[in-house]
Amino acid sequence: MASLTHMGVFTDRPAEMEQFYRRVLGLVVSDSGVGNHFKRRITFMTGHREHHHQFVLVEREPGDPPGGALFQASFEVGTLEEVRHILARARGAGVTDFSPLSHGNSWSVYFQDPDGNMVEIYTDTGWYVPQPFGDPLDLSLADSELIAINDERLRQVPGAKPLAEWVEEIGRRIEEAQV
Repeated sequence: MASLTHMGVFTDRPAEMEQFYRRVLGLVVSDSGVGNHFKRRITFMTGHREHHHQFVLVEREPGDPPGGALFQASFEVGTLEEVRHILARARGAGVTDFSPLSHGNSWSVYFQDPDGNMVEIYTDTGWYVPQPFGDPLDLSLADSELIAINDERLRQVPGAKPLAEWVEEIGRRIEEAQV
């Protein structure tokens, strides 16, 4: 089964985009240069020591799709505190428009990068919730309060269940599809 490992975006502002993703997400450049096949500058970035690249910036040329044409780039972190930390870094980088949401299965904050691409920073909640689903998220609350609010809310949502149950169910469906 295929799994998403990296994504790339076209950009007219490669230096500004690289700096943004370095400053806000803590990604580092693993390689950069002009390729022998694609005669344009490509910057490979990662935040994981076992992945050469997770995010790629491709300098846009005439005829390419416009920068900002991407729906969103989603980045998972391990805790709500990390979500808050990246939110603070994004504010420090000049981002002013944020959309914090609880998707039931994740706590997310959305904002745009310099090219207008939507960026999502999220952490899992331990629940499966039929999507789409979105409730307001108040990150000024303590983690324990957010967990309690989420748990109480999801007990009222048809189809919501602990993530482990959903993992077993989807695993069976994937196995059946492989036959």
